[in-house]
Amino acid sequence: MNRKERKLKNKRLFIDAAMKLIEDEGVEGVSIRKVATITGYNSATLYSYFQNLDHLILLACIKFLKEYVDGLDKHIAKAKDDLEKFQLIWDFFCTCSFKKPEIYQAVFFSKLDFSRSDFENFYEIKEFYEIYPEEINESFTRLHRMILKLDIYERNKILLIDLARKGFISPSHINTINNMQVLIYKGLLEQAVTPKQKGEEEILKRRAIKYIRHCIDPFIISKK
Repeated sequence: MNRKERKLKNKRLFIDAAMKLIEDEGVEGVSIRKVATITGYNSATLYSYFQNLDHLILLACIKFLKEYVDGLDKHIAKAKDDLEKFQLIWDFFCTCSFKKPEIYQAVFFSKLDFSRSDFENFYEIKEFYEIYPEEINESFTRLHRMILKLDIYERNKILLIDLARKGFISPSHINTINNMQVLIYKGLLEQAVTPKQKGEEEILKRRAIKYIRHCIDPFIISKK
């Protein structure tokens, strides 16, 4: 086993421990100290593998996106054109994320600064799929250009650019639509993780799907 393989093996050990904590205690239950205790390492060792606790949590949370990554391809297969595919991608993303709002918030609205050069490779989730290559499936392979983006603005922009190229919207409206849709999603997801909104996830999901669909309607040039 070379140095890189050993590093990935140890990272997987720590991430697996964080995943177990998320399953048992939720995202808020994860700490460097707890992961160190579970794995038998000291806390200082974990900081040689991860930038900070948020970095570890984000990698652990990506595992819980499996429902979305595995099911997306099948969900959009019934789309009759690229516009409907775009809408179905958002529908399914909301359906999955409002079941686990804390997870999706930790992944797509992380406090990490991905503009830093040391996060260049991590920015596209390459790190996770190096550690867990078995997570790469047909759906991931077909839609990897979008799935690999941690920046939700960039993820959605990729899809909107495709819509503009197909003539469904004007390129000049891409940023406006993108900002509106992401802000709607972010705001409703934030509501879903607040204690007073517990039990309202289904309502918030339906609201997110409705608003995200409606805000693109005025900008559609053609549905053909």
